[in-house]
Amino acid sequence: MPTENERKYVLTDPEAVLALWPREDWEDVRQGYLPGDARIRRRVRRGQTTDSFTYKIDATGRLIEIETTLEARDFDDLWPLTTKRIHKLRRAVSDAHGLAWDIDLFLDPEARFYLAMAECEMPEGMEAPPEILPQLAPLIRYVVPRDRQTEFVNSRLADRDYVDRLSF
Repeated sequence: MPTENERKYVLTDPEAVLALWPREDWEDVRQGYLPGDARIRRRVRRGQTTDSFTYKIDATGRLIEIETTLEARDFDDLWPLTTKRIHKLRRAVSDAHGLAWDIDLFLDPEARFYLAMAECEMPEGMEAPPEILPQLAPLIRYVVPRDRQTEFVNSRLADRDYVDRLSF
């Protein structure tokens, strides 16, 4: 099972981030959290829908992430059971070092941006990416330190008031 190891970066100006790539390259993501530590996610890109179920657990100091595909019917049946929900746009990018970056633009219920954030997924043991994704480098507002990672998990960022109270 994969161990989650990522670095997070708060970005400035969501509109400028959105303009870095063509609009059709962004996914529309609806994500909801089920009681416990599981989440479901629906991603729509270019008319294609993908649903997934994810469970994360800390085991002996490693954050293990288990993810599987869901049938649309299962997603639809589980969605009303979610307690926290996120709507965001996501752009996935691979860098020159083969690392995966997810750039998220969080939307409030009126479809206004309230946060832009990037995450770099790295192999276990790597502390930081060798370089920041060049397109994002001028837009970095805050590099989230390792000891503050839990403050920037999506389940917390679903709460706009919480985000407004974050300091960075």
